Amino acid sequence: MPVFSKKQLLLDLTDRTELIRSTTKSFLRLSNEELKLKPAPGKWSICEVFEHLLITQDIYFKLILPKIAGAPDKDAEIHKSSIIGNFVYMQIKPKPDGSVFKLPAPKILYPTNNETDAHLVINNFLQQLDVLHDILQHASTKDIQRIKIPFAVASFIKLRLGDSLRFLIAHNERHMLQARRVSDLINTN
Repeated sequence: MPVFSKKQLLLDLTDRTELIRSTTKSFLRLSNEELKLKPAPGKWSICEVFEHLLITQDIYFKLILPKIAGAPDKDAEIHKSSIIGNFVYMQIKPKPDGSVFKLPAPKILYPTNNETDAHLVINNFLQQLDVLHDILQHASTKDIQRIKIPFAVASFIKLRLGDSLRFLIAHNERHMLQARRVSDLINTN
């Protein structure tokens, strides 16, 4: 299983989060109608992609924040990924060519499509990225290998905090690619 310098891992995850932020801001130039346009029946609009990310991150933040706040400060130099943690990360992570392993989202993570202002959804996601950034900063003083976080869709599985953060950021990257593909379809029409 991969072994990381904790400092380098958190720095990499922070950099990737900033890239997600930059990509997200690019969608704000689209109109509300474009953000809510479905590329095909049964496919998610850009707004729905961001709603899904909001739901997912909200669940993870509720699981992570109390654990990280209650954990003692401990300077651990490394993070060793677990077998399960690395497996779920590799399944969710986009491949270098931008392709992804097809995984249907669990129904509890489906967008509600109740929000009429798509820009508000995107701005709420940007605010969540601020929280994620704070979590990454706070994790630098914790043993991210010892803190266990329930896996959102199967709470009997507990992942190391470092693996949960890797998963969450790869999940965001995966859906940035999805939103970009929808945006590209809008721009070609």
